[in-house]
Amino acid sequence: MSSGATEPSRLARLAALPAARPWHVAVGSVAIGLALAGAAPAWSLGAAAVAFTLLASCRALSLGVLCAVLVLSGAALGEVRLAALDRAATLVSDGRTVELRAHLLTPPRPSAFGSSAEIEVSGGRLRGGRLLVRVPRWERLPAGAGVGAELVLRGRLRRPRSPPDGSFDFAAHLRRRGVAGELLLDGARATGRRRGGVAGLLDGMRGRAQQAVAAGLPPRQAALERGMVLGQDEAIAAAVREDFRDSGLAHLLAVSGQNVMLLVALAMPLLALAGLGPRARGVALLGLVAVYVPLAGAGPSLQRAGVMGAAGIAAMTLSRPSSRWYALLLAAAATLALNPRAWEEPGWQLSFAAVIGILTVGVPLARVLVRAGEGLVSGALPAALARGVAEGAAITLAATLATAPLLAHHFGSVPLAGLPANLLALPAVAPAMWLGMVKAAFGLIAPALPAADWAAAALGLPTRLPVAYIGRLAEVFADLPNGQASLPLGSSAGVAAAYALVGLGALAVRRAAHRLAPRGPELAAAWRRRPHAQRTAAASAVLAAIVLLVAAWFGPAAPPEALTVRFLDVGQGDATLIQHPDGSAVLFDGGPPEGGVARLLRKAGVRRLTLVVATHASRDHHGGLLEVLDRFEVGTLLDGGDRTTDPGFRALLARAARERVPALSATAPMTLHAGGLEIRILSPPPRGPGPPPEDPNPRAVVAIVSAGSFDLLLSADAESPTLLPLELPEVEAMKVPHHGSSDPGLPELLERARPQLAAIEVGPNTYGHPAPETLGALDGAGTRVYRTDRDGTVTLTVAGEEMRVETED
Repeated sequence: MSSGATEPSRLARLAALPAARPWHVAVGSVAIGLALAGAAPAWSLGAAAVAFTLLASCRALSLGVLCAVLVLSGAALGEVRLAALDRAATLVSDGRTVELRAHLLTPPRPSAFGSSAEIEVSGGRLRGGRLLVRVPRWERLPAGAGVGAELVLRGRLRRPRSPPDGSFDFAAHLRRRGVAGELLLDGARATGRRRGGVAGLLDGMRGRAQQAVAAGLPPRQAALERGMVLGQDEAIAAAVREDFRDSGLAHLLAVSGQNVMLLVALAMPLLALAGLGPRARGVALLGLVAVYVPLAGAGPSLQRAGVMGAAGIAAMTLSRPSSRWYALLLAAAATLALNPRAWEEPGWQLSFAAVIGILTVGVPLARVLVRAGEGLVSGALPAALARGVAEGAAITLAATLATAPLLAHHFGSVPLAGLPANLLALPAVAPAMWLGMVKAAFGLIAPALPAADWAAAALGLPTRLPVAYIGRLAEVFADLPNGQASLPLGSSAGVAAAYALVGLGALAVRRAAHRLAPRGPELAAAWRRRPHAQRTAAASAVLAAIVLLVAAWFGPAAPPEALTVRFLDVGQGDATLIQHPDGSAVLFDGGPPEGGVARLLRKAGVRRLTLVVATHASRDHHGGLLEVLDRFEVGTLLDGGDRTTDPGFRALLARAARERVPALSATAPMTLHAGGLEIRILSPPPRGPGPPPEDPNPRAVVAIVSAGSFDLLLSADAESPTLLPLELPEVEAMKVPHHGSSDPGLPELLERARPQLAAIEVGPNTYGHPAPETLGALDGAGTRVYRTDRDGTVTLTVAGEEMRVETED
């Protein structure tokens, strides 16, 4: 009888909820309307009809009418905003040559083909429009031109294009960001002026904060700290960003609600010590949030956090009851009012999904775990530590579950290592953030207090430890063999189904918890009656079992048990790793700096490299080797620079000297041994005095790597004019020269070498690699061909006379 009476009362409470929370419903209606801007009118009309019907069925007829009107009004306002955002896009004509004045909005971000940066046009027909400037390698933006600088740019306009193969839609991404088109840069000069007004003031504050945050830190840690505190990740290497993503720690580099929460937690006691009353503290906190959000880039996640934080502070200051759900709905409406397409961005979706997961699952789960922890570890662990671990585990688990379907949809995998990585990162996150925020504050007051610069630099020393610890965690957990679960969800229906499963699972756990709740106090009391020694031993045993299970599941990759050749996918570049079962490892080239070769080496189980070969001075070959020297112990560096004056290659040699890595000049003939590997250098021959040749490719290192009866031909970018005069043996495998470029002598080379397998190390490029003639020659020779641009890293395992190939794609 009682259970039958409970269900109607629960339904009655649900039906009465909209009328009890009219502001929630109204703000949510506006957000829905804004999100529907740009869709067919039928969607807005349908949403308004559904809102009216649902509220009318809950006996809230007036509220239903109001919310239907708000949905339609939100959609209309969104259409007006979209028209303003898209005005400049209608004026971009493909191929039109222009000269325009603009303000630099973002620092240049390096890429394989140069760099790119966003600008805002300050005059002419495109005034107010945002463009993405494509800077080729042979061009540069003016030295010292920081964010806010006025530039005169010459180039060709281009409308963003969507890829025909259905891969990442970069054009849609730019459109969502309000970028009207691209400018292919031909030349640039600085006018010496900067933008003024509030934007100019923020530019100056941001520049001082950035310098102060980085002060006293090594470059790698400075880049991480700027990303964590200010959201400026352009200086973070692409491989490091991938480490954070694969380890589940990417949210630390996306300034978000955690930053706002920590800022308020840092400022509250300081404002109280300053003698400010509650209302004055609230006003000061609102001011801090209002400054911090634009200072840190005001991305969708931070906009959401800023609005939610401001709503909570306002409620506290006015002694009003606060509602996290109302703050979340208000944040959705505010971010969509700025950009109605914001909801299409993965960052926006992940940010809101994480908060919803924390509110629906994390908060109640934290209460359950804290109660369980108080009973189970009472006397075995400090209460504050147990509470912190329980709350951290609950929030992390809830956010992970809530974002997993979206991560699978957008990135094709879910970081299983995220929970332990985030728990281990907890002790370091707050110190790293707080120290960075204090350093930024010193930078802001430096014009009035010169000693502040010194103080910011002095704080660099204590900041190093937590930042380096977090960076190391990301590196370790990103490399774990089972750290990511491949889970591609390609459709919206798949995402919806995944969320339905997550919701059903959460409901099942909640019901189970309710059933077990009555026995909780009894079990906790029985546990507390146990002797202290027994409780400590039991807690230690459980902790040890968890550690062993995690270690077994996420154990580090071991070196291969058979001879293994990996043609590494570093994009448009070369990097070939040869590993012998005796533990020896040899690396030929490291790809471009953004190729992430060090990360690929770690995933392959490399701990030490016996030999590193820099085949010649070319960014897409030697660029990644600086990172290799930083991250790995290297026995010997074989220098194929041919006495080059290339600054990048000279920096590589200087780094080797600082790391005390012996360097040998690569001149043929030469034979080296690395454990069970024999490396015969066939080219280049010695050359006389004088400057190096303008084209380094023909004198790149050509080598035969042998182990037993297996021979591998590696020729970097040296093509048939260099290779055919050499005494080449027949080989089992080869790397196709120069990324598969057109080479008329390749058929003769294949006839002589007779490789069974050939790998083309190539990535997206504008050079036409690999050339159709090259692919035709390989096909005609009957050689099995693999390409890193299609197959990912190609792994060749040699066991006796058998060769086995594995690809990533």
